Amino acid sequence: QCAGVADRPAALEFSASDNSFILQDFSSPHGTFVNSCQVQNAAVRVRPGDILSFGTAGASFELVVDGAAQVRVGMPGKG
Repeated sequence: QCAGVADRPAALEFSASDNSFILQDFSSPHGTFVNSCQVQNAAVRVRPGDILSFGTAGASFELVVDGAAQVRVGMPGKG
Protein backbone atom coordinates (compact mmCIF):
# COMPACT_ATOMS: atom_id res chain seq x y z
CA GLN A 1 0.00 0.00 0.00
CA CYS A 2 1.24 3.47 -0.85
CA ALA A 3 1.86 6.06 1.83
CA GLY A 4 -0.77 8.76 1.90
CA VAL A 5 -3.30 6.77 -0.10
CA ALA A 6 -6.53 5.82 1.65
CA ASP A 7 -7.87 2.29 1.51
CA ARG A 8 -9.44 1.97 -1.93
CA PRO A 9 -10.03 5.67 -2.64
CA ALA A 10 -10.90 4.77 -6.22
CA ALA A 11 -11.12 1.86 -8.62
CA LEU A 12 -10.47 1.45 -12.33
CA GLU A 13 -12.58 -1.24 -13.96
CA PHE A 14 -12.81 -2.55 -17.49
CA SER A 15 -16.32 -2.72 -18.91
CA ALA A 16 -16.31 -5.52 -21.47
CA SER A 17 -19.83 -4.69 -22.62
CA ASP A 18 -18.76 -1.43 -24.25
CA ASN A 19 -14.98 -1.98 -24.33
CA SER A 20 -14.20 0.96 -22.06
CA PHE A 21 -12.74 1.75 -18.66
CA ILE A 22 -14.70 3.19 -15.76
CA LEU A 23 -12.98 5.12 -12.97
CA GLN A 24 -15.02 5.09 -9.76
CA ASP A 25 -14.21 7.49 -6.91
CA PHE A 26 -15.32 6.49 -3.41
CA SER A 27 -15.43 9.98 -1.86
CA SER A 28 -11.66 9.93 -1.48
CA PRO A 29 -10.47 12.58 0.96
CA HIS A 30 -7.59 13.69 -1.27
CA GLY A 31 -9.39 13.68 -4.61
CA THR A 32 -9.36 11.68 -7.81
CA PHE A 33 -8.66 13.55 -11.04
CA VAL A 34 -9.05 12.78 -14.74
CA ASN A 35 -7.22 15.23 -17.01
CA SER A 36 -7.05 17.70 -14.08
CA CYS A 37 -10.84 17.54 -13.54
CA GLN A 38 -11.85 16.30 -10.11
CA VAL A 39 -14.13 13.29 -9.83
CA GLN A 40 -15.90 13.04 -6.49
CA ASN A 41 -18.10 10.10 -5.49
CA ALA A 42 -18.89 9.40 -9.13
CA ALA A 43 -18.00 7.10 -11.99
CA VAL A 44 -16.56 8.39 -15.25
CA ARG A 45 -15.49 6.70 -18.48
CA VAL A 46 -11.79 7.05 -19.21
CA ARG A 47 -9.99 6.48 -22.47
CA PRO A 48 -6.40 5.61 -23.42
CA GLY A 49 -4.29 8.75 -23.14
CA ASP A 50 -6.28 10.19 -20.24
CA ILE A 51 -4.16 11.35 -17.30
CA LEU A 52 -5.29 9.97 -13.94
CA SER A 53 -4.07 11.33 -10.61
CA PHE A 54 -4.93 10.54 -7.03
CA GLY A 55 -4.52 13.04 -4.22
CA THR A 56 -3.56 16.67 -4.48
CA ALA A 57 0.16 15.88 -4.60
CA GLY A 58 -0.09 12.36 -5.96
CA ALA A 59 1.65 10.98 -9.00
CA SER A 60 -0.09 11.18 -12.35
CA PHE A 61 -0.60 8.15 -14.54
CA GLU A 62 -1.45 7.84 -18.19
CA LEU A 63 -3.89 5.11 -19.18
CA VAL A 64 -2.18 3.05 -21.85
CA VAL A 65 -3.87 0.12 -23.59
CA ASP A 66 -1.39 -2.22 -25.24
CA GLY A 67 -3.09 -4.85 -27.36
CA ALA A 68 -6.59 -6.27 -27.03
CA ALA A 69 -6.66 -7.25 -23.38
CA GLN A 70 -3.41 -5.98 -21.90
CA VAL A 71 -3.49 -2.84 -19.79
CA ARG A 72 -0.57 -1.08 -18.21
CA VAL A 73 -0.28 2.13 -16.29
CA GLY A 74 2.65 4.25 -17.39
CA MET A 75 4.05 7.53 -16.20
CA PRO A 76 3.10 10.33 -18.60
CA GLY A 77 5.74 12.18 -20.54
CA LYS A 78 6.85 15.73 -19.93
CA GLY A 79 4.29 17.83 -18.14
